[in-house]
Amino acid sequence: MGLFTNNKKPCPICGEGTPRLLATEITGDVPICSDCSFKISIGTVKVRDFSLEDLKKHLAMREENANRIKNEFRPNKSYEIGWTQLNIDETNKLFTIPLNMCGDTTNPPIFKFEELVGYDLEEEQCVIERFNRGDSAPLCTPMMYTPISQFVFDAKANQQRISRSFKLNLYLTNPCWDKVVSSAGSASGSQGGFQSEYSERLEELRIVTMAIVSIIGMNSTEVNDVHGNADIVAGDLRKFKELLDAGIITQEEFAAKKKQLLEI
Repeated sequence: MGLFTNNKKPCPICGEGTPRLLATEITGDVPICSDCSFKISIGTVKVRDFSLEDLKKHLAMREENANRIKNEFRPNKSYEIGWTQLNIDETNKLFTIPLNMCGDTTNPPIFKFEELVGYDLEEEQCVIERFNRGDSAPLCTPMMYTPISQFVFDAKANQQRISRSFKLNLYLTNPCWDKVVSSAGSASGSQGGFQSEYSERLEELRIVTMAIVSIIGMNSTEVNDVHGNADIVAGDLRKFKELLDAGIITQEEFAAKKKQLLEI
């Protein structure tokens, strides 16, 4: 540990040794320890622009955030997004989305509904869906289906596979974050089966974006209707998935019901 830690340059926050290599630094090239650096969650300014007083205030705010996660935040809805999830507390009008880019994922920043002002959904770096506060409905611009340009050779299966990745961008007016970015998963499959996998992934993402639309326009009657519909659709899909898993309905019947519920 001593080989990689410089005890001659203690952290100005806790007094512990700081990393000899790739240390996080604040104004004046002052290094801080790895533990204090891990607690930081900010994207609107660079940590190097922090004064020592700024850092102390920020870490105090992060401690307060941890207490709110433990004692106040009570999510009643959760939607999977790639490797993480969108957690919504409708009673307190708060949400979280644990991401590595936001620091400690056990203490994700709590955002207020009013701080979320827009989102866009990307497919292979092209925006396919967008919604901003004040819009009447999401703007959808699906990509052209050109699988030949997406081929990836699968050596184990000795065949070519098609793959598409998705990304979700959330735009905020939070003091620490103006934008957070999350992987939204991917769709992949053989040339014959890809379209089904692709459509299913888009259906799942549509449920997520409907929930996000409801957060952005929570005070709008029109958007509240969308939110209520999203809950009904998600509940019905879960019921039909349970029937599928139990062998009561076939995969084809389940796919038809999904298409009907999602109106696609």
